[in-house]
Amino acid sequence: MSDTTTNSPSRSERYEELLDAAAECFQSRGFDATSIDTVARHLGATKGRVYHYFPSKMDLFNAVRDRGMDIVFQATDPGYQADLPVLDRLEAMARGHVRAMLFHHSFMLVLKDGLLMRRYTTTTEFQKESLSQHIARRDAYEARFRELLAKGLAEGSLRAGPDPAITVQTFMSALNGPVAWFRPRPGDTPQKYEAIAEEIVRFAMQGLRAHPS
Repeated sequence: MSDTTTNSPSRSERYEELLDAAAECFQSRGFDATSIDTVARHLGATKGRVYHYFPSKMDLFNAVRDRGMDIVFQATDPGYQADLPVLDRLEAMARGHVRAMLFHHSFMLVLKDGLLMRRYTTTTEFQKESLSQHIARRDAYEARFRELLAKGLAEGSLRAGPDPAITVQTFMSALNGPVAWFRPRPGDTPQKYEAIAEEIVRFAMQGLRAHPS
């Protein structure tokens, strides 16, 4: 086997490269201004390569959006599954979530837009079904946080205001904050992202602890 064959990207690697390029295009240009041709040019590939994997722009957008959900589930699953006190599990999940917001910012912006797809053309049954599945998956993800918050409130390690639902939404808003205000810059380092994540998690958890440190 030649070196060229050995070192050529695998199908899965090419697929991931395509998703990365599409995420960058969708987050910088928006859904309407992004086309298959836009993604192909950004990737330095032909439109045929994109169409080989995705028959339409909507299919590509859905794949990027779904990968965003994959990322946050994978980032928070270790904390959710950990055999630790509820407070530690919730903090680990919060840290994983915020790190995903920072390290995978393009995907997270598309994920946010994916939850607002009613603003786009969702007239076909396929599009409506895809959006419904995405919202159900989002709800299942947030349910993990609500579950731990409820356990923490019940055992007294966490506190909430008169309406726990407002507490949950405020907590999640803090964790999702980087999607709104963070913009990666040339020269950013992983250490910078980690420091930002720690500050956000510290702030969010401080408001929930029954006995703030």
